[in-house]
Amino acid sequence: MTNTVLVTGATGCLGRHLVDSLTADGTRVRALVRPSSDTRHLEQRGAEILRGSLLHDYDLHQAVRGVDAVYHLGGLVIDDRPDDTSDALWLQIRDTNVDGTQRLAFAAARAGARRFVFCSSVRIFGFGNQMRWHEDDPRTPSDLYSRGKSLAEHGLLRIGRDTGLEVVNIRPRFIYGNHDRYVMPKLVKQVCRGWVPLVGGDAICDLVYVEDCVHALRLAAERPVAGQSFNITSGECLSLRDILQQVAQALHQPIRFVPLPGPAVFVLASAIEVGARVAGRRPPLSRAQLRWYLNDHHFSIAKARRQLGYAPRFRLPDALMRMDLQQFAAYGG
Repeated sequence: MTNTVLVTGATGCLGRHLVDSLTADGTRVRALVRPSSDTRHLEQRGAEILRGSLLHDYDLHQAVRGVDAVYHLGGLVIDDRPDDTSDALWLQIRDTNVDGTQRLAFAAARAGARRFVFCSSVRIFGFGNQMRWHEDDPRTPSDLYSRGKSLAEHGLLRIGRDTGLEVVNIRPRFIYGNHDRYVMPKLVKQVCRGWVPLVGGDAICDLVYVEDCVHALRLAAERPVAGQSFNITSGECLSLRDILQQVAQALHQPIRFVPLPGPAVFVLASAIEVGARVAGRRPPLSRAQLRWYLNDHHFSIAKARRQLGYAPRFRLPDALMRMDLQQFAAYGG
């Protein structure tokens, strides 16, 4: 008898590719999606659609009924607000990404699910300098989104110890691929402009192709690694400049880099933050963003290779050849 698995966040880039992989193998998939989500692709793949919310216990109980495993990819994605420390944003993150995640895990444990795979993020390590960072290495100051992911991880591991639910945390970095809404659209937009202002463009910046991330998720659901957390990247050591150059080559687009002096841009960012606060708006540039750009973020995947058997198959040039980059260029990112 084929097991049923639950996938949250199934309409996003990673969730969509995960559902494709699972259904191709004959796995029955139930997808918990928002009431407003476009589910046509999931329906074409034969997934069972359940519309609901991580905030409603009834929806969670219905979602986990009879499932063997849960892939929890859903939640609020806050990708570009490292400077926002407002109580309002934290309440949103806490309710959905922390409390909602833990309620789903409790519901899964009570329903008899075997394993709970949580898609976290290496952003939990913060915006400081990280070179070949391992899963248990120190953390640096970060943003509210990262704080939420970290609290969710700790809560899940505690639930696993208390209930026997096999919890595994997967920490990807900058997932990109077809149907990507966050990483590749921004890169393509910058490349298509023809010139890119760079502050600290030589800092290392990890990323991972979506199909490799799907492979890691599936290994996390199958291997005897309960209670563990794993960094997941492509294993490459690329700077932002390298990444932009490779995207430009794939698009056959000439690109020019305009180096900007870090100290002057920090002064400008500080002034922009003050002006944005006075106007009651979010700053388009912040010192927190600049600190991220100026530091290396390169994470070790040795543990994932050793314990999961994870071996990334796609380097950036190969992955770009598999992608339709015009889907991003068509709407300017």
